[in-house]
Amino acid sequence: MKTYNIVLFFLIILCSNFCDLAMAQSDDKSDRIRFGVKGGVHLSTMHYSNLDSYSPEWLSNGVGGLFAEFDLGEKRKFTIRPEILFLSRSAEIKDDNIFYKLKAKYTDFRIPLIYNFSNPSKVSPYIYVTPILGIARGGKINYTEYYDGEAYEWDPLEVSDANLSKMNFSVAAGLGVRIPVKIATEKKNYLALEANYQYGITNTYGGKEKDGEAIAVNQAIYDITGMRRHQGIELTAALSVPLSVFKKTPKKEKPISIIKTETSVIVEQAPIVVEKEKPCYTLEEILDLIVAQKPITGKTICAVDVINFEFGKSSINKNSYAYLDKIVMLMKRTNLCIEIKGHTDNVGKEDFNLELSRKRAKAVYDYLIKKGVSPSKLSYTYYGMTKPIASNDTEEGRLINRRVEFEIK
Repeated sequence: MKTYNIVLFFLIILCSNFCDLAMAQSDDKSDRIRFGVKGGVHLSTMHYSNLDSYSPEWLSNGVGGLFAEFDLGEKRKFTIRPEILFLSRSAEIKDDNIFYKLKAKYTDFRIPLIYNFSNPSKVSPYIYVTPILGIARGGKINYTEYYDGEAYEWDPLEVSDANLSKMNFSVAAGLGVRIPVKIATEKKNYLALEANYQYGITNTYGGKEKDGEAIAVNQAIYDITGMRRHQGIELTAALSVPLSVFKKTPKKEKPISIIKTETSVIVEQAPIVVEKEKPCYTLEEILDLIVAQKPITGKTICAVDVINFEFGKSSINKNSYAYLDKIVMLMKRTNLCIEIKGHTDNVGKEDFNLELSRKRAKAVYDYLIKKGVSPSKLSYTYYGMTKPIASNDTEEGRLINRRVEFEIK
């Protein structure tokens, strides 16, 4: 039992580490962390190295347990799945002289490493390999000898009394397919169907059983001086749910109640604080609104004195790149669509300023596209000197009017 607790503690620590790794690599489209249950059929037999001729029987037992899945890598090609399963492993030998049946209960600790042929958020076939640590929890051994047509049946023996090896190491290789489904939630759940083959590495004989002390066996027929290894075939189905299912949903706002009277309609609602709308915002103010989960649609970012051009030209100065890169990062990390607006002051002819504002807005548009922003999220317009937001009578006012704006759609 002490070994069982040590292994369980190890799996919990391992699970928490992979949880941190997967969460650090999470994306918005699908969860990389899932928890689930699985169950199915385990077909088992034993391979005896010392028996010249015998006919091993494949016996079926149930298998079930819990697991966690963590998708790794940018393209999610690999998944690691710590799991705990409960099952029985059996062996049976029959001939004219003996009948021997072993059925041992096991708790398996497995850590399959899975290779996904496609993104796990879609229908995804996969293959995997896993080490298996099996810990025997109990079970029985039945033994019957036959002499001159008479059966001599021994009382069933507990595997603990037979000193079956308490721990067993195996390896398994398998294949499966993961299918997205929706069951009782708007989030994607995943149904997985898989099959594997298992082969034991260590000897399952315990000391008493191997020395013949646990069961009196006709050594001429059943010599247990060799090795006995597990073999198994497993067919299972699993259902997993993403971690986000367990996250709390935001509380809904208190609904407005309307009380009708004979002469008026009284509307009762919580006090609403109305913030005065500004003609434009700095990029930092927009980021603060996003963090506070406040609406930003329709608001305008005014890039005053941060996006600079050569006098009378549309070439962007290099000292403006850092600011534009912040706009690029914002658009890549959100679903925002932006309209770029070009403006000038009133110095010069109207037609010249209108064309200049177009070229400058287009230059900013081209820069954002070059940096990887999707063209579907961008557009641009230009107004020349027609929409000042400050007086053109002062140099400070003209500086403000020579601006590029980003209106959030």
